[in-house]
Amino acid sequence: QRRHRAEGIGMLPAQMLAAQTAALAAAFAARASDAELIALARAAITALCDEQGPATATLDARIARAVEKVRGQLDRAVQLRDIAAAVHLSPERFRHLFLAETGVRFRAYVLWLRLELSLAAYVAGNSLTDAAHAGGFADSAHLSRTFKKMFGITAASVLAE
Repeated sequence: QRRHRAEGIGMLPAQMLAAQTAALAAAFAARASDAELIALARAAITALCDEQGPATATLDARIARAVEKVRGQLDRAVQLRDIAAAVHLSPERFRHLFLAETGVRFRAYVLWLRLELSLAAYVAGNSLTDAAHAGGFADSAHLSRTFKKMFGITAASVLAE
């Protein structure tokens, strides 16, 4: 069952964030294996998520259904009004409830999922063009612009050493 944090997105303690990134940077500089880096990254994510406190409330059933529906149709256009209708809410009520329940706006959530799919495809060895298509982007340039805007680095630099 999906859980979420009642307070939504919050600030991370600067000292904790600095400690986690320093450990990752040191391991990378020491040329740690991919497995070691992945383990450190997962530990950092867990530590940073735990700092926010435990999940406190069950996600509204309508929003949980909407999330499943969105994940199932990322291969085509995802329209807020269609998802809202599928969970029997008006578009305005859905927009408000989605933000209140998840802490993120609907369009940003869909974009995040598309970036996640594209990145997974790219890391798995696909070309940037194929990765872009896997995430529902028109082409690699569209993926690259969006990735740069979202993360401050180019998508191609993810695999660069």
